[in-house]
Amino acid sequence: MQAQHAQHSSTSLQQLVSEAIACKAFELPVFNEVALKLQNVLGDEDTTIEDIEALILEDPALAGQILRMANSAFYKGMKDIKTIKRAILRLGAEQVASIAMLASQKNAYHSDNQQIMTLMQKLWKHSFVCAVGCKWIALNSGYASDASVAFLSGLLHDIGKLIVLKVIEQIQSEGDAGAAFSDAAIFEILDSTLPNESGYALVSTWNLPEPYGVAVRDNHLSDPPDYQPLLATVRLMNLVADSMGFGVRERVDAMPAASQEAHLLGLNDIQLAELEIHIEDTLQLEVDD
Repeated sequence: MQAQHAQHSSTSLQQLVSEAIACKAFELPVFNEVALKLQNVLGDEDTTIEDIEALILEDPALAGQILRMANSAFYKGMKDIKTIKRAILRLGAEQVASIAMLASQKNAYHSDNQQIMTLMQKLWKHSFVCAVGCKWIALNSGYASDASVAFLSGLLHDIGKLIVLKVIEQIQSEGDAGAAFSDAAIFEILDSTLPNESGYALVSTWNLPEPYGVAVRDNHLSDPPDYQPLLATVRLMNLVADSMGFGVRERVDAMPAASQEAHLLGLNDIQLAELEIHIEDTLQLEVDD
């Protein structure tokens, strides 16, 4: 029986995954309610620092994670931030909301299955790199007012791949002990449209604005729709991440500078090189923390 599981073709595995997703026979990745509320209240002019502080404190575990990250080297090593209110005052509400999103999402990328955990770690690094990079692109291509939206879009654009990995993990756990699927079979599903469709459906249940869903659904289309700055930002950052070796799988054909997205966003070779340096510096801070 174990051998049968190990030899599942990618087609039969994809059918199993598709059926599990269709009948919702798995546990969906959870979007932290407080982190989601934070994103929604940021656009309200009447929202005060006290409102944001009270909202974060509804989730003590998340509040603790925010403080740990706010005091890390990644956020300039401000070691004296001991309260949520001080974090908001020092870093700004949008930055704190981004930290909340990072902290809450990172928790979802975990598995006791070593094969799946390895892929999840790569997926998390890719998502993190894309979040940081999308924000940089927005700030440097004339869309600074959308920097926070770009950050979250980069973070969530491959959420459908997380769904697929969690479903495969569950299929394996319910099979014979030691049952496994080849990486090639898993990659074939991750490269299909299933993750985009599943991710779009999930983001829709979170009631996020439509541009987030579009970024999830259309970021890997070979023939993208009419120019949309946010979607172009995510697509370009995908290419940059892949070219730097931060994809879930190795790709040698990514050429960001020659892409239509780079042209549409008005970014040249020098700026893209600066983006890569920014990514490397950011990752170094995360590692050093």
